[in-house]
Order: sequence, then C-alpha cells, then structure tokens
Amino acid sequence: MLFKSTKPYPNIKKLMLGFSSVPDFSHNMSTSPLPRSIYTNPAAASYSSSPSTALTSNAVFDFHTSLPTYAGPSSLIPLPKIASSLHVKNLFLKDESHRFGDLPSFKPLGLSWGIRNGIIAELSEETETPISPDISLPELASQAKAAQMKLIAASDGKLGQAVARLGKSFGVEGINTRIFIPGDADEIVKEKVRMEGAEAIVVQGGMEEAVREAWLHSVAVDGVLVDVEEDENYEDIPRWIVEGYSTIFKELDVQLGGKGPDWIVVPVGIGGLAQAAVTHYKAPRLWGRLTRVLTVEPETAASLHTSLKRGELSTVKTGETIMQGMNYGMVAKAAWPILKEGVDASVAADDAEVKAAMEKLKGEGVDVGPCGGALLAALEDVLKDEELRKELGMGEDVTVVLVSTESS
Repeated sequence: MLFKSTKPYPNIKKLMLGFSSVPDFSHNMSTSPLPRSIYTNPAAASYSSSPSTALTSNAVFDFHTSLPTYAGPSSLIPLPKIASSLHVKNLFLKDESHRFGDLPSFKPLGLSWGIRNGIIAELSEETETPISPDISLPELASQAKAAQMKLIAASDGKLGQAVARLGKSFGVEGINTRIFIPGDADEIVKEKVRMEGAEAIVVQGGMEEAVREAWLHSVAVDGVLVDVEEDENYEDIPRWIVEGYSTIFKELDVQLGGKGPDWIVVPVGIGGLAQAAVTHYKAPRLWGRLTRVLTVEPETAASLHTSLKRGELSTVKTGETIMQGMNYGMVAKAAWPILKEGVDASVAADDAEVKAAMEKLKGEGVDVGPCGGALLAALEDVLKDEELRKELGMGEDVTVVLVSTESS
C-alpha cells in the first residue's frame, strides 16, 4: 500500500487518497438466493469503454513483453469438432493455465503491472521526484533495491508465492517481501513463500486477520501492499492489476489476425478479468467488428448475475461448487459499473453441466479445470435456445473465444 507516515499507524496518508481509519474491507450490499437463468443486456452492444492511457498506448503490453519471464503469447487452441456441433464457424480456447508455470494462471500479468506502478509511486513519494513512467525494469529494480523497498501481501494460496517471485524482478529480495498467511492455511502455502526467499509471517486467525495485519505492517514500514481486491481507501494497485490483464486480449488480437472475435467468454470471480475484457473489447476499434462479452459464474456464487438482474451491486451467499476459482459472493466495486454496462450476456452454470463440458474438451485433447469447463457450459446454454441465439446474433458465421484460466 502506498503510505507516508512519521508514526506507525496514526495520521495515515495514502498517496492520492486520505485515510481516517483502518479500512474494514466490508461491503454493505443486499443478499438473496439466485434463481437460475440467462441474463441478456441488448444495450451493451452500444456501450463504449474508456481505456486508460496505459492501455491505449500499449504501455502494459510492452512492459510484459520486456519481462525476462515472458515466453510469448499463451496458446490459442482451435476446437473444430465442438464448433461444428454447436454450429459456429470458429471456436478457440485461449489457455492461460500454463503462462507462468506453477504460478496462478493469468494473475501474474496483473500483479507484475500493479507491483511496478506501486513501486514507482512509492519511490516518487519518498524522493519527492516523479519517476518517469517509461523507466526501464533494470533501472527501476536498481532504485527499489537501493531504497530497500518492501512488498507486503496477505495470502492463503498462490498469490503470496507470486508476489515473492515477481518482487525479485523489481529488486525486492529476501525478507523485504513479507507475506502474511492465516494460521489455518495449508503448510504448503508457507513453504512456497519461503522457497522464494521471502518472509512468511503466520497470523493467528483467518484471512481477514491476515489482510489487516498486512495493511498495518505496510503502513509501519512504508511498504507497497499488493492485493487484488479494492477498498474505498485502497484503489490504485487493484486498478493497475486489472490493467495488467489486458495483455491477454492484446495477444488475442494478434493471434486472430488483427481483429477481435464476435464473442468472448470469460469467468467472473471478483470480476477483474471480465472487467479487462469489457474495457478492451468495448473500446473504439479500427476493425469495426463488435465483440460481445459472455460471462459465467457458479450457480451457487453468482454475484454478477444477481447484480445484473437487479440493476444494483449485490452479494450472494455462496454454496458448494467445483468451480472454486469463482466461488466469490461479491464482485469488486470498481468492476461493477463497467460490467453492468458492458456485459452482453451472463450465465450461472451448475456443477453437472460443467463436468460434462470438461469431458467434451478432454475429448479434443484439452485439459481444463472447472472454471474452464464453465466457459463451454455457458456457451452451450446460450446456443441451445434458438430464439436467444438469434437475439444475440450467434449465427453459424461467428468466431467465439473461451478464456480458460486453469487446468485440471
């Protein structure tokens, strides 16, 4: 987190945002069960997004391609048999599950861009001299190392390991990266953080306590707090993380010959990836083709679906699902306005149809986890309704891309 304070907690001041107290990370939104259905928004076809300068200038994409860990675009896998059975011209799966090896799928794309900008902002504040946004990675790492920059995060999964590994690319090494881990987390979570050379700090209690302790520590040491979820007092780094996901879609444009697909299907979770998809594909395009966005969530954790139907941001009580990567009861507040206006269709999928979709993909030699299977299940739900198919313009000449974020 980006702070400046002469004392360990009072009079906290965040860069560009003032703090009056420790954020409680709570969301006062309505809650109700979800009846299963397909939601459509015809007005989304005319929605126009407003990408940041970093996106329109290709700064994010250029940064990622300069990283030593960048090995080229993730695979775009054609699925001709399934396309034929669904009566669409082309169906592809963009496989994000192996982009960073053992790190969590696409997320390091966002984390790396968020960490970069967080360090630039913190160094600029400390030195009172703005650092050029065009600074090279080696120069930024050199300055961060000299300043003994600290990276702080809370994690009960792979995020901590990802922050620790990425930090080394930015000159933040060893115990200068500190990951706060809830006491009930699996031992492997702590081990992987330590294997990266970072400090694993075990917190008594659950994830809420770990987040709070990480927040307080980042204030005390003037460190950069890295978290994907925003709060009213913590917005910059989550926004930069979402910007980082745009590289997926920049790559896809090139892979499809310089034009977008007719439809793109994305998982939701807390909404960052879906937000990035809407922002990218609903921006003005030279090619003139309209790309529509179909989102999918578990039937038992369909916060976006519920919110779209109600017309207001809502939380839902989550239940059991095999789609653990999307098992969230709320969509990020920052994502909601964009998703509300820009999502063309939303599906809540159940476990049974997701399992069946995974088997179909396996039959084409594609190994995906439940969140990947959900993409095909959602597409099938829409396409089996002829009237809906016609309404959405999903004729036999369309190209559809599934953005899969996990393997089995």
